[in-house]
Parts: sequence; structure tokens; C-alpha cells
Amino acid sequence: MVSEEKDTGSRRSGRKKKADSPSQLMELFLFVAEQLGITADRDIAELADVSPENVSNWKSGAVQEFKPQKLRTIKSRLEANLLSLKEQAGVVDDQVAELSPLEIEEGSGPADLQRQFRDRVSFDYLGHRFLYFDPMGALAWENLIKRGYDQDRWVLGAQDCAKSWVDTKKTSSGATKGPLADALGLGRRGSAVGLDIVSLGPGEGEKEVALLELLLDAEKASGQRVAWLSYSPVDVSIPLLLVAARNARSVLTRAAKRGGLSTYQVKPYCSDFEEGPMSFTKRLPTGAMTDRRGVRLVLLLGNTFGNLRDEETFVRTKLAKITRPNDLVWLEVGVRIDPIDRDPLYRMTLDDVQLTAAETNRRLLLEGPYRRFEAAMGRTPSELDIRIWIRENDDGCRVPGAINFCHDLRIKNENRSCTMLYSRRYTLEELTAWFESFDYEVLRIQRIEDSRGMARVAHILLRKR
Repeated sequence: MVSEEKDTGSRRSGRKKKADSPSQLMELFLFVAEQLGITADRDIAELADVSPENVSNWKSGAVQEFKPQKLRTIKSRLEANLLSLKEQAGVVDDQVAELSPLEIEEGSGPADLQRQFRDRVSFDYLGHRFLYFDPMGALAWENLIKRGYDQDRWVLGAQDCAKSWVDTKKTSSGATKGPLADALGLGRRGSAVGLDIVSLGPGEGEKEVALLELLLDAEKASGQRVAWLSYSPVDVSIPLLLVAARNARSVLTRAAKRGGLSTYQVKPYCSDFEEGPMSFTKRLPTGAMTDRRGVRLVLLLGNTFGNLRDEETFVRTKLAKITRPNDLVWLEVGVRIDPIDRDPLYRMTLDDVQLTAAETNRRLLLEGPYRRFEAAMGRTPSELDIRIWIRENDDGCRVPGAINFCHDLRIKNENRSCTMLYSRRYTLEELTAWFESFDYEVLRIQRIEDSRGMARVAHILLRKR
């Protein structure tokens, strides 16, 4: 047995005994190094500030302990590596970082979206992602949402749903009342599992913040901690993503300062969840380590689902990719009103109607991408108009019972139109039956009324079978 390491470690004190395998300490150190991607003896030696010969002694068991000074060096260097990984992962601690980590999927960045708009502008469909991917579009979108669209009612409605769905109290039969709390194991014996919240198209993330706050309250009420809590807003709008991430990080930072045992993570992804590969799913805690017990909660709030070009393709390809058995999906959708002329958006389908400020903002939002495209190409501004019309029982409404307020941009000097936005309303019974045909179980439905007492929005909680 080597009696002493060259300036790096010492053998275990006591009786001399030949070792034929590394000690548990050395095994642990080598395992951690391997998980950090450090496997070659030369690289391990550099991590520990020793020579490669020392690494051979650690692996053979000839040296089974570190000297105190060398142990301090190794701990310091491992800490630096782990802190770097935490920053990359967006892990929240009690330090408020001045940087906002963001990962951009190939094909989803601003330059990619600008190129896609240029290539598609001569076709008949463009789509909602071009409305707000750039800073001016994001600002216009925020102003639209904040003015005249009962946004405060919709945020409170989402908050009421979250309060009910994370309720850790027991029913008379002993079951946990809230389906989300039950899925996490809150309120039951044993450890709570981890939770990955993935919000597709979150906007500024107000509803998501309300959910996070109520989840933290549920942890406290149950006396438990989820194994981890990860929040990933996903969209092509970098300005809105950064706002959503900052708001969520503020909530979770306060929780971290209270000394919670959970690992909190906020990581925004610039990704096209309609047409892109959705590679971010591999970076989720439940995707990066397959043996970690956790639940995914996929959010499509603010009628994001109703804005998709093709709901069926999305459910078959994208939602199927991100959800596994027992994962949850939370939808917020517009409710079809009968007769349809009671829907506030119906006014915009009529000719020669004096528009409200909110309706004017909607028209300007829809014109924005084309105006910016013309300016970038050095073109003379075209004469534009907006046409909103109702589609039903066609390719624009793949879900039975749905009705679609189709938003077209009319380019008069070219005598053609292109669709900028779908905005659907659903019949809940037919929508939920449609989801059940794709093996999603309906757990909860909650209707939300607007300021006039009309039920215009519904929240649906689904579980993948």
C-alpha cells in the first residue's frame, strides 16, 4: 500500500491493510466527477490539483483518504462546477441573480421567425406566433390583454382553480381533495414527488405566478415538500418569456430564502411548440434523469389551445411527446356562447362598427407584423384591412362543436388575404369527449364568468392515461 500521496492525500490511519478497491469516499468523488463529464485521469487530476499518478492510486484503493488541505481544494472546485450547472439550469436560491438564463431552440429565435415570415407572407396562413415574437409585437400584445379584455377576471379565475386543485384537505373518504395535490402526494404519507410545470405560451405569466404561490402554500399546509419544483415557460417571444421567468423567479426566491428543502428552478425556453422539435423536454428534471419520480403539468392558458392552427395535429404529435402516463394538462379555453352574437368578439365580424379602444388595439396588433416586414424590405406601405369572420365545421375547427373567429389580414393592393390568428370557442361536452378519445381523462372543469356574469372561459384539468 502506498504510504503517502505526493502532497495530496494520506492513507487511512490504524492497522495497515492491503486495499483491492477504492474507498467509498473515492468512489463517491469519482462518481461525481463522472457526472460532471470529467472521466479521463488527467482531467480528474486537474480538478483535484494533483498529478495523474495520484488518480491511479485512488482508483486502486492504495490511497483511501484526502489530506484536509486537498479535501478543501476538491470541495471548492466541485462547488464551482455545481454552481455553474445551477446557473445553467436556472436553479433558484436565496441569491437574486442579475442574469436571466434563456435557451433558444434552433429555428425559434428572432432571426428565424423573421425569415419564416418573409418566406410565408405570400401564403394564406401565417399564424399567431408572428404577432408577438419581436419586442414591438410583445408590447402590443401586452397592451391588448390589459385593456378591455377582463384580464383581471381571468387571472382571478385561474387563481380560484389553482386554489381548489392544490387543496391538501381530505374528503370524507380520506382522499386528497385537490387532484394536483393528490398527484404530487401532498397530504398523504410518504414523500411528495417532483413537479415540472411547463407553460406553453405564458404571456407575462400572471396566472402561473398565482399557481406557484398556491403550490408553496400547499407545501406549507401539508408539512411536506415536493422533491423539486421546476417552472419552464415556453414560447417564441423572448420579451414575454423574460418577464414571465422574472416574475416566477421572484416568487420562488422568497420561498428559497425561507429555507425550504425543495429545489426550485426557473428556466425559460424560446421554442416553437407548434412546429419545432421541442428539444427542451430533454432538459426537464423528469427528462434529464429517468429514475426521478416526478409529474409534469403542462399549461395552455389564455386560450393558447384555441389559437393553434391544428389542434388535432398538436395533440397527436406535440402534446403526446411532452406528456407521459399520469401527467397532467391544464387548458383554459373560450366557451361557445349561444347565440354567438352575444360573444364580445362577434362585433368585430360586422361591417361599419365603431370600434372600442381594445378592438382598435386588436386590429393594430394584427397589422403590426406586416407593417414591420414592409419597413424592413423598404416597401411602400400597403393599404391593409382586417377581416374577422366565423368558421365552423371545416379544417379551421377540428374539434366537434367548435367555432372559430378567424382573423385575416387583407392586403388590398395585392387583392388577397392571409390568416394571422385563430381564436376558437368550444362546446365543453364535445371538447372533453374529444380529449378522452386521445386517452386523456377529465379530472376537473370550472367555468369562469366575465364582469357581466357571462361564463366565457373554462378551465379543464386532464390526466394522461
